[in-house]
Amino acid sequence: MSTDLRLVLLGTGNPAPRAHRAGQSIAVLSNDAGAIFDLGPGSAMNLFASTVDALQIDQLFFTHHHFDHMADFGHFVMARWDQGAGAGDALSVYGPPPLLRIAELLFGPDGVYGPDLQARTRHPLSQRIHQLRGGPMPRTLPVLDVHELEEGETVASHRWTVTTGPARHVQPYLTSLSYRLETPSVSVVISGDTRPLPALVEFARDADVLVHMAMDLQDDIDRWPEIATSCTGAAGAARIAARANAKRLVLVHLDTTADSPDRQTAMLTEARANCPGDVILGEDLLEITLTV
Repeated sequence: MSTDLRLVLLGTGNPAPRAHRAGQSIAVLSNDAGAIFDLGPGSAMNLFASTVDALQIDQLFFTHHHFDHMADFGHFVMARWDQGAGAGDALSVYGPPPLLRIAELLFGPDGVYGPDLQARTRHPLSQRIHQLRGGPMPRTLPVLDVHELEEGETVASHRWTVTTGPARHVQPYLTSLSYRLETPSVSVVISGDTRPLPALVEFARDADVLVHMAMDLQDDIDRWPEIATSCTGAAGAARIAARANAKRLVLVHLDTTADSPDRQTAMLTEARANCPGDVILGEDLLEITLTV
């Protein structure tokens, strides 16, 4: 029997704050579980407003540690735990170093949320609200199973495998990863932030969906060498998708210039001229369903 794998774009923007585009975040959902790749600013609120059940998410992956990809890490973990009545206590988190230190600085006893966690587990007010939500006592702290990953590693679960791949963005200051999620019949590749990278072609080979950074038109990226060595435009993403034989290309991490309808049309035209497959310009809360 076939089941559905859903992609939900929770954030398709870049660091520029915009009401209609959160920072980058992509949810991948099966019938019984889910993973989120990045949690940029505003993406957690999009998740809570979407069809995605936060308690269905049991894996969280970060491509890199720019704030526009992880500013909502704290919000998501705290809200999922606080509202989950015990069902949201456990979460597996993956990403490049220094993820362990980041998680400890946020959620450890002496971390940013340490006083909040102590209050919500010990004060009678929070304990009673937790019980009214159906939560058991004593109230326990969130448990994050944090793993730092390098390129070429695989995380296996009962419904899919997630493999880390190449990305080149702002090394050596931050380590960046791409990800390939595979079931026995469907594959989804998420580039994260990267320049057009030949190594990504093989990593994305025959993917059903390639979600790729595309800030703007390629000429506008290429005229600034400092940007072109770290970022990709529409044509660059499309060439990677075409060479990889990806069936569908989804463009994300869109700059403010892409808020213009004329620029959106130009980006789609540029991408489609370089990629024979289906091309989609990402929008927040857009859902893509794949049969697996």
